[in-house]
Amino acid sequence: MTTTALMPVDPSVSPQQAARILTIRADLLPPEIRDGRRSRRIRSLIVFVVLLVVAAVGAWYWQTTVAKETADQDYEATFQDLTDTRAAQKTDEFRALVEYQDGGETLKTELTAVLADDLSWTNLINLIREEARKEKVTLTELNASLAEKTEGAQDTSGVIGTLNISGTAKDKRVIADFVNKLGSLQHVTNPFVTNANKDKTLNHYSFTATVAVTYKALCGRFTTKCPSGGK
Repeated sequence: MTTTALMPVDPSVSPQQAARILTIRADLLPPEIRDGRRSRRIRSLIVFVVLLVVAAVGAWYWQTTVAKETADQDYEATFQDLTDTRAAQKTDEFRALVEYQDGGETLKTELTAVLADDLSWTNLINLIREEARKEKVTLTELNASLAEKTEGAQDTSGVIGTLNISGTAKDKRVIADFVNKLGSLQHVTNPFVTNANKDKTLNHYSFTATVAVTYKALCGRFTTKCPSGGK
């Protein structure tokens, strides 16, 4: 019979402490098992990320397809509306508009007849001012009037109105040159000076002149083109 010797119990240790289980842990798994588990976790994460990317691409492709289909439908609707509009233009509803456009030449002919005696005062006054600028004459006032037409009477003078001119110049020679230049214009005739007085305070001559406006001054948008110069 074998005798077992027991170690004496330390009097400072209680029976509960002597009977407790020590919390000692040790990782006894082989390294290849730990590496295998880590590899599986990484593969699972990669698969999840790939699936997420594929889902995002699929959603984007679906939205793009829907947008393209909507755009195609809008294009077809617009094209159909345009086709219907062009077809409607050939109906009786738009025939009046087409006839009005075709009647543009007729309207122009009628306006030409109505405005046959149209006189562009702007063009005539610009011609007078241009001659005054060339001769260094300062114009102060321009008054114009048209001759009254007598019903049934035929005018053979070629005069359709009168233009009264007031201005200033350095001397009488300048005034005379200016009046002579007016005589070279085809739009006016019979220019003559009615008054010329020297202003001693301003040291220049004030004058008034009169010219007759001829029928050659008649011009306008629907008649003869207004010239920009004299003869």
